[in-house]
Amino acid sequence: MEEERRESSPPPAKKMKVSPSSSGLWSLPDEVAVNCLAQISRFDLAALATASKIHRSLVSSRELLELRRRKGCTETCFYVCMRISPDPIRPPLWFILSPHHRLNPIPWNPSQASKSSSYVAVEGGIYVLGGLIDGRHRTRDVWFLDCFYHTWTRVPSMKMPRASASANLVDGKIYVSGECVEEKANPTNWSEVFDIKTQTWGHWYLPKLRFSICQSVVIEEEKKVYVVDEGRRSFYLLPSECLFWRFNKTICDFIPGTRNDWCAIGRLLFCRGTTCGRILWCEPNELRWKPVKGLEELYDICRLIGNSAGNIVIFWNSHLRQTWLWSAEISLRREQDEIWGKMEWSDAVFKLDSLSHSSKILYSASVLVSAK
Repeated sequence: MEEERRESSPPPAKKMKVSPSSSGLWSLPDEVAVNCLAQISRFDLAALATASKIHRSLVSSRELLELRRRKGCTETCFYVCMRISPDPIRPPLWFILSPHHRLNPIPWNPSQASKSSSYVAVEGGIYVLGGLIDGRHRTRDVWFLDCFYHTWTRVPSMKMPRASASANLVDGKIYVSGECVEEKANPTNWSEVFDIKTQTWGHWYLPKLRFSICQSVVIEEEKKVYVVDEGRRSFYLLPSECLFWRFNKTICDFIPGTRNDWCAIGRLLFCRGTTCGRILWCEPNELRWKPVKGLEELYDICRLIGNSAGNIVIFWNSHLRQTWLWSAEISLRREQDEIWGKMEWSDAVFKLDSLSHSSKILYSASVLVSAK
């Protein structure tokens, strides 16, 4: 009886070998498949490209790139420039923050100055201006990081070698001031301007300041640059009209090095207080700093920046068990005369090894990237 049952029962089903051309994405017409891929992020495309040679070929195809360009596909990516090596003259490394909150390395520039460069983020990329070569010599070099292809290009050099200069983007032009060799600096070369469209340098007049500029930030809506020098004097500029004003008062609660990483979100300024470990805010015309409330946990913040969503991104080091670089995104809301913060996420974004104990974030920014 059992033998009859065995003979009458159907044989076990064999697993079918599924070819890429007969299932999933490959079951669609080529035009439809490419149209589907055009909708997803660059991070997802990069992950898909690792699946097979066929996937990699499709992801890198001119048809997909052209379709993304025609559709005007854009996405905001967050970049970090960091010095990790204990060698002070080695160029810094560059990373992009993934949707999974990890810093992934991208090509770095072996010709970039090791420190004291100025950075300006524009649509599609980041300019790196000047700095100290071998940790000692100022340079005129300017480099551009293309954030779509992750390639580096040398662009026209500044007229003066500079390090730790003030650099700000206003109406498609980069205004650069200060930190050139003192004996060579004069009102005709202390400041210069770079036209991004024409890729040319020109002169703009800004009186040579007695003290070095230690913080500068642009209020986009007003096209104004707010500046504080090491003498605690505050100014604001309208670069396009070469207008320059000084506030009547010095900033009593500002000591150089205690209010770092200024950024503008809307019409307000934010910074990190290095002595109190807090995120601070103020009205630009008053510069009276107050703490952002609602953030009970304090960290030894090593970097603060505003992102494209109008939130603040912070970084700090954690030395529990292993050394990790952590990051968090903080949303903001205003209630009368107070600013409240809410942590949207926090995560360990980069593991630091024993040789990177002296790591330092030199720059970070959100960049709007579109297909070319």
